Amino acid sequence: MIKKQLPGWILMLAMTGIGCQNNQLTSASMEDELPAKSTTSKAAASEVSVNPYVDTSAYINSGFSFLNPSQVNKNRQAIGGNAYTEVYGFNIPEENRVRGIRWNTDDETTSIWRPQGIAGFTKDGVRYLLVSWYAKDDAEYKGSRITLIDISPSSSTYLTYRHILLVQPDIPASTTTYTQYSSFAPLKVHAGGIAYFNGKIYLSSTNLGVRIFDLNKIIEVSTGDTTDDKCGKDANGNLFAFNYRYVLPQTGYQKINNASPFSTIQVNDEGTQLWTGQYYAGSADASIVPKVFGFPINASGIIQNSGIVTVAPKNSLFADNHAHGIQGVFRKGNRTWLSCTGSPSNSYGSNARLARYTDGADDTVRYRWPYGAESLYYEAQYGYLWSLTEYEPNAGAQNGSQVNRCIFAVDFSKYE
Repeated sequence: MIKKQLPGWILMLAMTGIGCQNNQLTSASMEDELPAKSTTSKAAASEVSVNPYVDTSAYINSGFSFLNPSQVNKNRQAIGGNAYTEVYGFNIPEENRVRGIRWNTDDETTSIWRPQGIAGFTKDGVRYLLVSWYAKDDAEYKGSRITLIDISPSSSTYLTYRHILLVQPDIPASTTTYTQYSSFAPLKVHAGGIAYFNGKIYLSSTNLGVRIFDLNKIIEVSTGDTTDDKCGKDANGNLFAFNYRYVLPQTGYQKINNASPFSTIQVNDEGTQLWTGQYYAGSADASIVPKVFGFPINASGIIQNSGIVTVAPKNSLFADNHAHGIQGVFRKGNRTWLSCTGSPSNSYGSNARLARYTDGADDTVRYRWPYGAESLYYEAQYGYLWSLTEYEPNAGAQNGSQVNRCIFAVDFSKYE
């Protein structure tokens, strides 16, 4: 869930001209996004379009060795069983629950990282989940990360996971909180949503569009787990990534015009489109009509600038009858499932809902959904719809001192 932006940030946007609508973003790799999905300006009425793919991989073309997910040493243990139902605001009916995971104590209580996006894939017979996080407060300079989790019960590393730092090629001119070397730097984006398609990760980038990563190009950092205040490659060829053993470098991006803010992203059930959603808070941005967009993607993983679909879901929970607070999106056929927060009504301890919208309908069909719910991911082989919750204790939210974070899956057939 995202708090409304402050007027000072709005002023800064006006002064710096972030360039969502005028296509003047000068350095997409270094787009610095505050951890907020909302915006107070209406999306331009101009036609939505996708710019050509920009390859940013030159910085890793030499001097690096690459690993794939199966070669990553997973050093943390998640908790299975039914403990996930004990987190604050978890209200899924028992008959709809199928799986759940809790982080280890450090990760479910940390206040300097928050989980946002979720996706998954299978490699060599092992099922994985991917979760994206953004850094905040004292760790904001570290940018964003993903977590790789083994969720195959028969695997020898079942429910173990590893955090991997996301990096990009543009080196900041100066830093005050850490030492920055050459080659790569943190990626400071909100990481609000994540999708997996043919070995690549697609990260929703609030003001830009989509950032792309190759999961077969994970880099092991020689100083991993030992150094917290350095990043990049030094003059002796040593690699640093704060206290992370692995980094995943951005290999490219595609700027999308007139469809921001990009709060989430997911592949549709048919595997032919990437769907994004816009987060606008119902109270602060009631006059804005949030939309979801479907962008065709070809077999090579390139987003196409034709056949783009735009849907403006209805939701009668809000005074203007539009779907505010979109945190997650999944599309199947002519229906869209939305993970929405900020409802003016409470349902079994949560103001979130899972909303199912059929194109052209006058309203959504709504279901209970946990407090602090974020993105959506459909695991078709098992018929599981996955999501996650975001809040640490004492987050200034309704959960107070209670843990809110978990990962969970529901029986999708109960929501079709």
